[in-house]
Amino acid sequence: MAEIIKTVVVTGPTATGKTALAVRLARKFNGEIVSVDSRQVYRGMDLGTGKDLEEYGEIPYHLIDVADPAREEYNLARFCRDAHTAIAAIAGRRRLPILCGGTALYLAALLDGYRLPGGKLPRRDSGLPRVRQNPSAEESYLPPFQLNPLLLAVYYPREEVHARIEARLDSRLADGMVDEVRRLHEERLVSYETLDSFGLEYREIARYLRRECSLLEMRNRLLYRIRQFAKRQDIFFRKLEREGHEIYWLRGGREPSPEELIERFLRDDPLPPVPFRMCETFYGRRDPQAAPAVTESPGV
Repeated sequence: MAEIIKTVVVTGPTATGKTALAVRLARKFNGEIVSVDSRQVYRGMDLGTGKDLEEYGEIPYHLIDVADPAREEYNLARFCRDAHTAIAAIAGRRRLPILCGGTALYLAALLDGYRLPGGKLPRRDSGLPRVRQNPSAEESYLPPFQLNPLLLAVYYPREEVHARIEARLDSRLADGMVDEVRRLHEERLVSYETLDSFGLEYREIARYLRRECSLLEMRNRLLYRIRQFAKRQDIFFRKLEREGHEIYWLRGGREPSPEELIERFLRDDPLPPVPFRMCETFYGRRDPQAAPAVTESPGV
C-alpha cells in the first residue's frame, strides 16, 4: 500500500495573500512551504511572480529560484519530481508540508496523482522513433506516495479581487518591475521570445521594452490580462470542486479559522462541512430557467 502524507494546500486567486497565510500557518504548525507556481521556479523573476521572499523570514521554502530562465525550461515532469522529493523530505523531518500557489496544472498534478506517459526515450542508435509522449509506452513518472490534502483557499468578493490586483500591479510597477524585465533581457540574456512565453507581466513589459506600446497602454493591458487570469483560476477551482475536492474558502484568509481546521485535520477529527462551494456561486445575470444564483458573498 502506498504511503500517505498529510499536506495543507493554500491556494486561491492571484493577489489574495496566499503567501502571507502560508507563512503564518507554517510558523504555527512547524511547517515548510512548497511553491506551486510555474514561474517562481526561475531565478531573477521576483516582482513579476510575486515571490515576496521577505515574508518567509525563518520559514524554509522549496521550488523557488531553482532554474535559469535563459537556459532551462521547467516543465510538469520536473515539477512533479521536485515537489514529491520536497514533500517527502519535509515529512521525513516530521514537519508539515504546506503547498502554496495557484498554478492550476501543477496543483492538479499533485492532488490527482498524475502519472506521466511516455517512458524513457530509446537509444539514438536503436532505430526506434524517439517520441516521449506515447500513451502506450511505459509511464515516465509515477507518484511515489499519495497525498492526503486539506485544501484552504483565500476568498474575497470578485470586485475586491479586482481592486487588489490593480493595487498590487501599480505597487510592483513603482517598485521596479519594468527594470526587472529589462535586466532579465540585457544581463541574464533571456530572449524576448522566452519572456513572451512566461506570459502576463513578462510578455506585456517585453512589448513595452520593444517599444510596441506606451507605458500606460502596457499597464492597462496587463491589468486586463491579470484579471482574466484570475477568472481562469476561478474556473479551475470550480472544476476541482465538481470533481470531488472539498475546498475550504476562507473569507479574508481568516474565516473559518484555518488554524482550527488544521488542528482537527492533524488529529484526524471530523472536519466541518465547507461553508460554501465556489461552483455553486454565480456572478451577473443567468438563464431564468437555471438554478437560483448564490449571492456574491455566500454565507455572509
